[in-house]
Amino acid sequence: MALESINLVKGVNYTFIPSDCFKTTYIAFNILTPLKKETAAANALAAALMKSETLEYPDLYSLNRKLASLYGATAFSWASKSGDWQEITIGMLVNDSRFSLDNEDTVAEAAKLLNDMVLNRYFSKKAFSTSAIEREKRLLTEKIEGNLNDKRIYARNRCVEKMCEGEPFGLSADGTVESVAALGSDDISLAIEGLIKTAFISVMVVGAIEPLGFKEQLLDNFKKVERNYKELPLQIECTASNPIKTAIDKMQVNQGKLVLGLRGKALPLYKNSVAARIMCDIFGGGPYSKLFCNVREKLSLCYYCRASGVWKKGIILIDSGVESSNISAAKDAILKEFDNMKNGNFEDNDIGFSKLAMKDTIMSLLSDQFQLANFYKERIREGEIVTPHEALAIIDSITKEDIVAAAKSFLLDTVYTLIPEEK
Repeated sequence: MALESINLVKGVNYTFIPSDCFKTTYIAFNILTPLKKETAAANALAAALMKSETLEYPDLYSLNRKLASLYGATAFSWASKSGDWQEITIGMLVNDSRFSLDNEDTVAEAAKLLNDMVLNRYFSKKAFSTSAIEREKRLLTEKIEGNLNDKRIYARNRCVEKMCEGEPFGLSADGTVESVAALGSDDISLAIEGLIKTAFISVMVVGAIEPLGFKEQLLDNFKKVERNYKELPLQIECTASNPIKTAIDKMQVNQGKLVLGLRGKALPLYKNSVAARIMCDIFGGGPYSKLFCNVREKLSLCYYCRASGVWKKGIILIDSGVESSNISAAKDAILKEFDNMKNGNFEDNDIGFSKLAMKDTIMSLLSDQFQLANFYKERIREGEIVTPHEALAIIDSITKEDIVAAAKSFLLDTVYTLIPEEK
């Protein structure tokens, strides 16, 4: 059975990815909306509340009993960033109907339950209980504070804040502790209405069986929505800062952090980003990378040193854990390795190792429902579906010249350091 991807109404896509490799079925709403300081926390909180109760199951106890009756189905939600957009995900993972004991259609039941969580909540306009709101506000606050406590995540986030100051990507997808605390019932209702009416919505199903009647139910429901959707641009271009931005924080930490932010051209389309992905992997990906072999192992300048890309923004972040006395030397060594990438000072073996690693990652998608759904969701957003097998061919087609050109397109933008406070 071939993949099915159709537009139900303008800005609402439905995709069924058939696969009998899994014993479960993944069903999710992926909702993409501009990331704004005023709405980020409300959207994130609305998602958490929607997956925690429905009109038929109005509290966690009754909803969990229903999920347990579906052989331990799970509901999930989170907020994340996709370039300058906030992405709200609300979904369910349920045992395939093939494995039910009494021919129960568990997949259709889960799809109906998810539809109740998202669309029926919107149509009913019914507010969430005060206790539910306070519970989810507490959990969201704890999540935000948890990111502050993990100093590696904290340092990366601070570098992004400095690097993308004044840009949506510089904001947190979960909002701030203060913005969460200020939210009330009316804010959540407005957030749900805004998401359903104006956002790009991609409904994904991954499994052996398509939920019976789910697609038709979605179409009927969205025809009733007064949509005011305006197509989101794939990218917002920004150039590297000149002079280079710097930021230093002092905290009670044992290990310093150094994060370098490089900026280049935004690469929202997968096929246009593959050369940069390979370049970034050779530079600072696996244990075969230049940063690992030279900066970490040979020079012993850091405890860890890794590079990762945010291709929709054209950003590469290089984060490392270092002793304060080694920060300057580590920075120079990292930038020297990147200059080597620009000058083509790497071997064909390096390219081969990186391509093998990337192809292995692509093939592993076929055994992970969440990652497979995420892969196709990004391609659908781009408007050009690339299958995992087509992605393998694109990887093979990349030359050394492509990789060097990708490296040359990035410039140092921001240097962030987190150093221990003097005792």
